[in-house]
Amino acid sequence: MTTLYLIGALMALVAMLFVALPLLRARSKSDTSPAQDAANVSIYNDQLAELETDLNNGLLSQQQFDLAKPELERRLLQDVSAGGAIAPAVQSPRWVGIVLAILVPVIAGALYFKLGNPEAINAPTFSDQASAQGQEVEAMLPKIMQQLKAHPDDVEAWQMLGRAMFALQRFPEAAKAYDQITQLQPDSAQALADYADALGMAQGQKLAGKPTELIKKALRLDPQNPKARYLAGFASIEEGNLKGAIAHWEQLLAELPPEQTGVDMLREKIAELRQQAGMPAATAEAAPRAKPADAAASISGKARINAALKDQAAPEDTLFIFARAVSGPKMPLALLRVKVKDLPVDFTLDDSMSMSPQMKLSNFPDVVIVARVSKSGTAMTQPGDLEGVSAPVKLGARNVQVEISRKIE
Repeated sequence: MTTLYLIGALMALVAMLFVALPLLRARSKSDTSPAQDAANVSIYNDQLAELETDLNNGLLSQQQFDLAKPELERRLLQDVSAGGAIAPAVQSPRWVGIVLAILVPVIAGALYFKLGNPEAINAPTFSDQASAQGQEVEAMLPKIMQQLKAHPDDVEAWQMLGRAMFALQRFPEAAKAYDQITQLQPDSAQALADYADALGMAQGQKLAGKPTELIKKALRLDPQNPKARYLAGFASIEEGNLKGAIAHWEQLLAELPPEQTGVDMLREKIAELRQQAGMPAATAEAAPRAKPADAAASISGKARINAALKDQAAPEDTLFIFARAVSGPKMPLALLRVKVKDLPVDFTLDDSMSMSPQMKLSNFPDVVIVARVSKSGTAMTQPGDLEGVSAPVKLGARNVQVEISRKIE
């Protein structure tokens, strides 16, 4: 604590010099805004932490995360590297500089201890949060490895391993996991795209060579695969083919719902590429439009909690409502996240809430609807969670009733 206050005092002294010297010298000075840079970095860290949390919890697909993260980095670089305007010459008397040099840190300190929160220095930092998330992912690895040792052909376990290694930035190991999936499912466009992504990261964020070959193969198998299409845009940029990248991303934009995470960022990227390529901006009439959601490919209903369990759920606990195939993979096909305080809650699940293109709600005619109160706030089932499961329903079902009626032990 004392060390932090000493650092604060030193920073106050530096701030005094920044205020006083320009006035004492009575000359113009450019405003480099170090405080604004720090604020921009802090905002970036918070936004990145939210993205990584949603990715690890399964609320964002890897493709959605890959759309959002580079744009955050680009905006940070722009905000931090942008210089301030040149201030006009100041002709203030020397005593003004002396008075301000004394008053600024004194008033700032007084206001902080009066209105601020001195205890905030003990709050967890972004690095603490990132470390905790990394530890959570690390804790999953032994179970995944045990599952793969017993069932080496378990594609879902290999997918979990690939995502975990990618989240931990252990890209070579992630690439090996996705390579294994492509051997088990050689005709899976999504597996090929995931493999290309991890392999590209492992070789210094470059897609040249084998990653590009994998992307092309994925697009031959599934021309509408969003991740393969997105990566193809970056591969084209690496080759200097800006028009090719624009074509890939405009086609991707046409296939994404307007509310999809990262759509606005994708539009900005396309606009930037058009400008770099000397192409006219896309007009509103020419801009691709997402296909309207098919009502027959959705399920709606109401979720509520049994009165006997109501006291065991806090209002701010996270409530996940998702569809799961009756037979097949157990991962969510469409997922909605709300709070317990919203119960009873009306819900609608559709393909815009899917985790991956191959695991869409519309691909499975028979599903169950699960409503789960997560005490940990994560999508993974934990002891102490409260859960309810509907009877099997058909795609397009309405008025599905789900009651949260049991505690997971």
